[in-house]
Amino acid sequence: MSTRNTGVFLSGHVPPAEVAQAVWSWPGFLEGDLRGAEAPRAGQGERGGLRYTLLALRLFEVGGLLTLDRAEVPPEDDLEIHVGRQLSRDRAVVFLHFDEERGAGGYARFEGGRLVARRVVDGRDYQPVARDLGGERPLPVADEEAWIWADISDALEEGAAPVLGPGVRTDDDLAAIIAATPLSTLVPPTGRAWHPATTASAAPPRSGRLRGLLRRLQGESG
Repeated sequence: MSTRNTGVFLSGHVPPAEVAQAVWSWPGFLEGDLRGAEAPRAGQGERGGLRYTLLALRLFEVGGLLTLDRAEVPPEDDLEIHVGRQLSRDRAVVFLHFDEERGAGGYARFEGGRLVARRVVDGRDYQPVARDLGGERPLPVADEEAWIWADISDALEEGAAPVLGPGVRTDDDLAAIIAATPLSTLVPPTGRAWHPATTASAAPPRSGRLRGLLRRLQGESG
């Protein structure tokens, strides 16, 4: 998964402190997590008269978005679902991805503090599939030459439109918006109740995926 075509977009210009609070309020983080190159970043931009905020998190960029990649929607206590719910209480939040090299893309949209829509087209395995809130189903290929590129582009544009406006249909479209958005590192909110990394047994349970990703990212930045 490439960092250039994965992003979490919020409608409107959202204060960095609010974005930071949503990320670090997830109870699974230990003291020392999300530091250095893996620290979350956020920035504001405008496209076609629509203001937006971009949240960039290497955990999502490197490890992928389970909300888009898995047949079933992740549980409520998953980091992605937590962030989406926290940030969407007063606005729309959309997870966007387009993997042009392997053939997959789409979106998940949160509104009113809950996941309300998902449309993903994934051709990375032998049988292309389509995903929505109900799960996953095989996607027939009507035109072998055209394959499913139009379906992926349609899904991406549908997801991007409420926050970024029309015309976001390709890997390059999404990458250009991300590249044009100035990002700043977010600071953990004061008063955050950290679980000390040296006493992990007292911390909330953490998925093997999250532990592995954090070790990988810390190794890259160390």
